[in-house]
Amino acid sequence: MLRLAAAAVAVAAIAVGFGSNGSIGTGTVACSTSGFSISFDPAHRVVVTSGDNKVLASASFTAASLGSQCKRVAEPTGYVNGGLGAEIRKAIAFRCLAGAPIRIHVNPITNEAGKIVGSNLGVGIGAPRLRVIVSAVLKNRGDPYASRVYRARSYCKLGAKS
Repeated sequence: MLRLAAAAVAVAAIAVGFGSNGSIGTGTVACSTSGFSISFDPAHRVVVTSGDNKVLASASFTAASLGSQCKRVAEPTGYVNGGLGAEIRKAIAFRCLAGAPIRIHVNPITNEAGKIVGSNLGVGIGAPRLRVIVSAVLKNRGDPYASRVYRARSYCKLGAKS
């Protein structure tokens, strides 16, 4: 039974492209929390944590993970990005409170040759269309203008403590 459970976990990880080799795949999870914090460092990674400081998701230039605190669900059929503010290109942390349980979506960013050059992580509410509250882009490591985070001011407050 234990081997069967381990095999199921391994297959699920491979199915969405999140392997131990540090790959970036596409995946979406539904979380039971509506409050979360974002820690963004454009030179390294973005991390989404719950109110009790459990990691819900993270992404970097070369890897992404969706935490076990949330349930894997189908990818959004579309995205609603209205209400996101200007890009933030510096290291920052902030707290957000959504009006419903959140969903987190991650996917790789590729260049014209098909090589993975980064990742995109979005947090939002709703299905099948995802209303994006936070969008973080990590790409082209070393390019100071490539990585950035956007936040919806109506949901996320700068300087708010977790």
